[in-house]
Amino acid sequence: MQLVKTEDYFWGDRLLRSDSQNSPERNKHYILFNELSYREMNELEHLRRQLDLIIGFLDVSDRRVYEMIKTHDKYELGLSIDDLYGNDYNNFQSHITNSALILGFTHLEDFLTKMIRRLLIKHSGKNKIKVTIDRFEQLGEDYKEALAEEQSKKLTFAEKIKLIKVAYHDFDEHLVEEMTFVNKLRNCLMHNNGFADERLEPKFMNGDKIILTSGEIHRYGLVARRFGEQLWKKVN
Repeated sequence: MQLVKTEDYFWGDRLLRSDSQNSPERNKHYILFNELSYREMNELEHLRRQLDLIIGFLDVSDRRVYEMIKTHDKYELGLSIDDLYGNDYNNFQSHITNSALILGFTHLEDFLTKMIRRLLIKHSGKNKIKVTIDRFEQLGEDYKEALAEEQSKKLTFAEKIKLIKVAYHDFDEHLVEEMTFVNKLRNCLMHNNGFADERLEPKFMNGDKIILTSGEIHRYGLVARRFGEQLWKKVN
């Protein structure tokens, strides 16, 4: 990422300051360049940034945080944080780690859709979408881009992975297997009330409650980064 300077502020991979002063004016500069950096990010940089932010989210699952907030009843509903999680820290931790996985995978899927669009523009012969002659004529000269956009949003995760394997025979199979497993894990969290089914065996047995640690989520995040980086290099 390009290094940008404004007064005492530098924005690159990290924010650095040359003194300890903290004024609204300087904070305004930080916010401005923070927003600009987001706009200038490419798809891979944006994915990395979102996965980085999840690390901070996972920190909230620490037991010390739970002990600090468990008696809170911010909206005065007569239910404390402890009440909401059945007086069990493990329920609190699982809620955060499961949510972090779902959120992180959502960002990965968004990145994947954008890369599939690029792949289909670059290799338009691999786009198997079916359209009428009228539709084709309406699209005109921009038909490749329009149909790539449409198909990239229609394909399921499994279909996108299959397309990547067809287009790039040397794509790391281990990364593909890991991300395929995380997709199944996400689906069970979302659509099977957080319980495993046979697709997750032998990691989880059919009917097991899915319990994930912050360390496991972090590892999946690292795999997602490597997957994204390799796909970025292939497509571009």
